[in-house]
Amino acid sequence: MQLGIQGNLAFPIGEFRNTVNNSFGGTGFGSGFHFLLNPKKGLYSPVYLGVDFNYLNFGNEKIPESKFYPPLKTTFNFLTLGPMFRVFLKEKEAGLIPFIDGMFGMKIMNTKTRVDNSFLATIIDQEVKGTILGTNYEGFVSGIGVGFFSKKQKKEADDLAASFFFKLMIQHGDKTKYIKRNSIEINSDGDILYQNARSPISLINLQFGILVW
Repeated sequence: MQLGIQGNLAFPIGEFRNTVNNSFGGTGFGSGFHFLLNPKKGLYSPVYLGVDFNYLNFGNEKIPESKFYPPLKTTFNFLTLGPMFRVFLKEKEAGLIPFIDGMFGMKIMNTKTRVDNSFLATIIDQEVKGTILGTNYEGFVSGIGVGFFSKKQKKEADDLAASFFFKLMIQHGDKTKYIKRNSIEINSDGDILYQNARSPISLINLQFGILVW
């Protein structure tokens, strides 16, 4: 088996770059994990099968205080979950092992609007950062990537080992609804209003982390 814990650094491309439109060039940051099993149960297999989950944050947007609400902050998130496979391109006891990954599954465009309390105000005033507005818009996503991990030779076949891994993946998804940035506002009745739009998802995801095997 292989268990990977990864950090994510994502760069939207095409129409999705304009959709994200954050203050740091569209870049997203996050984390994730993947879990893979040998389908041949102990025999050598160049292909492993499993599941992959990733979370990305694409920044936030602040809404000033009004007579109905204190200051609010909306975070824009992107999540993927689905089956994956890994094809090992070399078989050797130690050294750099290149691989190809593929995944497909569900993506979620998520937003959360909460009270924008400072950490100090939360402690002193015991204010709760409750969610005022939350949305989830689902769609399909697929991806293909290449990477490598630094394999170490084990003393015993059943021992666990940890290695560094690196992967570059391109992901694409169908057109999915999302909340437009700078469209969230509070009207004179205290209602939270926002605008929806639709966009395809295309991004380059740089993953790096620890692989336990």
